[in-house]
Amino acid sequence: MIRKLHTILLTFFACLSAQADTQFPSYLNPSYCQEVAVEFMTSSINSLQKYREAQLPNLHRGGMNNIRKFINQRKNWLLECDQYLSATNNSRIFKDDSTSDDIFDAMNSVSGELESLISGVSYSVDAGREQSSMAEEKFDHLLLLVDNHKTRLQLRGQLVLR
Repeated sequence: MIRKLHTILLTFFACLSAQADTQFPSYLNPSYCQEVAVEFMTSSINSLQKYREAQLPNLHRGGMNNIRKFINQRKNWLLECDQYLSATNNSRIFKDDSTSDDIFDAMNSVSGELESLISGVSYSVDAGREQSSMAEEKFDHLLLLVDNHKTRLQLRGQLVLR
């Protein structure tokens, strides 16, 4: 009887330990994650669009580094929520696997391109193209993915902006 009780207690504590491994910070909840996603699709994307249009062609390393850090910070926030939503709701931060993966890949691509430009990587540039053209294309891809996702949400009535 004592062995059975001991086995049951060990099993119970093992289950508790396994659940503790998947616990998330107390601030994470679906509402918070929705706010993070909406903030990224509105305010953050507007900031990235302004940077892409006005500052990126200058190739100022300090500005590129700040924007790279900005993108990485937002990506980390979104990934934290994505992991939470995946573990608790069988959902993703951008609603489905394909869209979420595409947006995260595009964020990595832009960040990596900025990192390359900061470290001095140069491309052989075709006549009429700027050194920043590859980064501009990657920015455009990210902006397009987010805009398409935002439009789909608005058409479904799942995103109302005031």
